[in-house]
Amino acid sequence: MSADGPRDHRRSDGAWEWELVSAKARYCRLLDTKDWPALADMLAENVTVDLDAGNPASVPLVGRESVIAALQAGVEGARTVHQVHLPEISIDGDVADVVWPVQERVIWSNGTSLTAFGHYRDTWRRERDRWLLEAMRLSHLLMEFSSED
Repeated sequence: MSADGPRDHRRSDGAWEWELVSAKARYCRLLDTKDWPALADMLAENVTVDLDAGNPASVPLVGRESVIAALQAGVEGARTVHQVHLPEISIDGDVADVVWPVQERVIWSNGTSLTAFGHYRDTWRRERDRWLLEAMRLSHLLMEFSSED
């Protein structure tokens, strides 16, 4: 509570939006540099992740350990670049829903590569002065695979 009375827990000065942009940028950097312990620290304990949203056969991953294990397995021995752009952010109290356009580039050790474009649809929860990723759905608009011949 401030001297002027109770404060609205929602920030209108853009600070929380900037914190979310920074958190997602950090997520991408940690994924691409394969810093699994630091990446795990950004995830809520019961995080839910769907890496193939829109595919009826997709089964979302549940739990920090399952998500990290799947990410590790998916990019083992690969060079990756994930870039997110101009988010659409909606904040309600300590929960934020964000849509991020994403561009991905993955080159596996066998020469197979992926260039993809799509969207992350995230839910973040603010806990103890930081944002934790609670849910993430990745849907692709375009996926282009190629291999060395």
